[in-house]
Order: sequence, then C-alpha cells, then structure tokens
Amino acid sequence: MESIIDFGAIGSYALQLIPYIPVTLALAVLATAFGIIVGLVFALIKMARTPVLSQIAAVIVSYLRGTPILVQLLLNINAMPIFVIWSNQTFGTNWDALALSPFIVATFTFALNEAAYASETIRASLLSVDRREIEAAQSLGMTPWQTLTRITIPNATVVAFPTLVNHFIGMLKQSSLAFVVSVIEITAFAKILGGRDYRYFEAYLATAIVYWAMTVIVEQITRRMEARLSLPTTGPRKRKGQVAAAPEPTPVGSAAVASRVDSERGPA
Repeated sequence: MESIIDFGAIGSYALQLIPYIPVTLALAVLATAFGIIVGLVFALIKMARTPVLSQIAAVIVSYLRGTPILVQLLLNINAMPIFVIWSNQTFGTNWDALALSPFIVATFTFALNEAAYASETIRASLLSVDRREIEAAQSLGMTPWQTLTRITIPNATVVAFPTLVNHFIGMLKQSSLAFVVSVIEITAFAKILGGRDYRYFEAYLATAIVYWAMTVIVEQITRRMEARLSLPTTGPRKRKGQVAAAPEPTPVGSAAVASRVDSERGPA
C-alpha cells in the first residue's frame, strides 16, 4: 500500500532546493540593502521637513505601506514594458520592452517596500542619538555631513540593528512571492518539483524546512553581531577576594566626540 506521505521525497526535495538558495538570498540582501539606503533618505527628508520633498516622500511611503506587496509586484512587472514603450516614443530610444529581467523588477519592488517600513525605524534611531554629541561635533567645527556620517549614523546603527535584522528575515520570507513574476527561486522551483509527481505537500514542506533553516542561521549570525555591537567596555578582571574598582566614566558630549576625532586622526 502506497504511503500517504512520502518522507523520502521531502529530503530529496530539500536537497534539490539548495541550489536556488543563492537566488533567494540575493533577492533578500539586495532588496534590504537598497531599501535601507532609500529608507535613510526618506527619514532624512522627513526630519528636515523640506516643503515639497517631505510631502512627496510621505505619499510614496503611504502608498507602499497601504498596498499589498503582491499587488505591487504584479503592477510593476506590467508597468515596466509600458514605461519602456513610452520612453521609446518620447525620447526616440530603441529599448526592448520585454528584455527587462524579472529579478530586477522583483528586487526594485521589494527594496521600495522595505524602504517604506525601514524609514520609520531609521528615523526613530536617528532621533535617539544623544543631542549633546551632535552639539559637541558642531562645536568642534564638523560640517553637517561629517556629523551625520561620523556621529549620528554610527550611533543610530547600534539602535536600529536588531529591528533591521528582523526586516531582513521578513524580506527573506517575503522573497517567496517573486515566483509570481517568473523569478525561479526556492518557492518557484518547489512548485515545479511538486508538479512532477503531484507531491505538492512534500515539496512545500521541504520548502518550509529550507526557509526555517535559513532563518535560524541568520538569527544565530546576527545574534553574535549584535552582541559584539553592544559589548560594553570592561576594566581589568577582578581577582577572588578583591574589590572591583569602579569603572571609568564613559565620556559624553564634547569629550566623546573629541576622543573619536583624535582616534580617527591617528598618531601625530
């Protein structure tokens, strides 16, 4: 009697899905990276309250957060050929409207969607930076760009890191929707495997196991990175029976910035 569930097929399917892990990782990494960059731009525009740009950014963020990512994918994959045809007619170019890679469209869509959600996380992290350090940097003659790149963003990164990691894990799973625009990644190939012998349950269970394993690995790696980022500076070890010396106070304000500037300059 044939078994209802073929457990051997689950392991076989999982092994066959491994070559498509790089496609899923590439989608998640590129989309998250570009999304964080665009999200940083959105956050800075909102914080600066630029009259026109802030309204445009607010509308874009509202649209991206208010529509399903699946609808955005289907809309963008059909909008790109229309845009190319319009560009050919307007500017006299000769681009192929059907030559655009679905991978690029999926990455672009995921990146914009990530930017809409990451912008608020980044903005909150930027606002959490101690104002005294920013004022100290300005008093030392740093330009606004130097203050942003050397003081504000490094400090905000430590605050935003755990949440951005969660965004990346969500993007890792969200990338499974890319199969609707013909990107052959893990989920798309699982559908192909299930269709060969109609073992869809085993194929999708293998897919779930692969995604689960990837998520666990990412969590373990980022947990170590987070521990290193938040590792406090400690003094010399206390011997048994010896009273520990009071830790040196952490420099704040102009002292912290001055020490950071000196360390960047290096020895005279």
